[in-house]
Amino acid sequence: MEHALLTVNRLKTYFYTEAGVVPAVDDVSFSIQKGEIVAIVGESGSGKSVTSLSVMGLIEEPGKIVGGEILFAGKDLVGMSMKKMRELRGNQLAMIFQEPLTSLNPVFSIGNQLAESIRLHQKKNKREARKIGIEMLKKVGIARPDKVYDQHPHALSGGMRQRVMIAMALSCNPQLLIADEPTTALDVTIQAQILRLMKDLIEESGTSILFITHDLGVVAEMADQVIVMYGGQVVEQADVYTLFKEPKHPYTKGLIDSTPKIDEWKEELVSIPGTVPGPFEFPEGCKFADRCPFVMDKCKAERPTVTKVGKGHEVRCWLHGEKVVDLNERASFT
Repeated sequence: MEHALLTVNRLKTYFYTEAGVVPAVDDVSFSIQKGEIVAIVGESGSGKSVTSLSVMGLIEEPGKIVGGEILFAGKDLVGMSMKKMRELRGNQLAMIFQEPLTSLNPVFSIGNQLAESIRLHQKKNKREARKIGIEMLKKVGIARPDKVYDQHPHALSGGMRQRVMIAMALSCNPQLLIADEPTTALDVTIQAQILRLMKDLIEESGTSILFITHDLGVVAEMADQVIVMYGGQVVEQADVYTLFKEPKHPYTKGLIDSTPKIDEWKEELVSIPGTVPGPFEFPEGCKFADRCPFVMDKCKAERPTVTKVGKGHEVRCWLHGEKVVDLNERASFT
């Protein structure tokens, strides 16, 4: 979109292995507006994390971005020099990873790691960086922030380490924050606290978020727009209300139907049959054809194209060629 903060256009990120080429991200397009929270959802292996790493310029060998463009504030990040990417990362672009214990260096104190980005990007001296760092720790709800500032990661709980990661990511007021499953390793109580904290901080600062998750409950809580990925492709995208009320792709409907609901009683939970195929095992046509209850002959032979089925609502499925099909009126997953 013309005024989008981030526009990913036909992005292709491939991994070149001894067994062959793996199209981990295959023709992915989406955009994020200023102050918007966009969630990417899908099973493990769908390409969510590789998409986020591509945006951050963190794809390493044997991976490579082979096509498309990533426009951030009008600048194409694909092919940008490492020096310029380092100037953006931690400053205008920031990322929270899934497991903070592996992201924080165990050798250095929390304050040392927090101050590094502040001193580098905001040109502050050590004393000023410490003051800002302690203020950020206090802002994310850490008690006795001056004491925690001098501690090492192993001395903190998982929830506190994740709060430290959020403080680090937001310390330079980034325009875009990428959160890659930041609450997966936390218990549900801490998870709810972290999500509320992120939402409050974002509303306060106006930062945009690209939220990577497999949890539809988190999507419903956080997102304005939702992107559903499968097999390295975007199979559906819409605003959060439309997606949950009127899913158009069988995979999206399967994900929603398989989520337990507190006000419904079921003898057995619905599940999508099978598992995500290996990188060289996807069918020739639609990548979801082997698991889809609505599969047609055309699905097995041809890759589906993207169809607009409503305002801002797109789906990659042959069911919606001539008319939009209501999946709720058809037999679904059992």
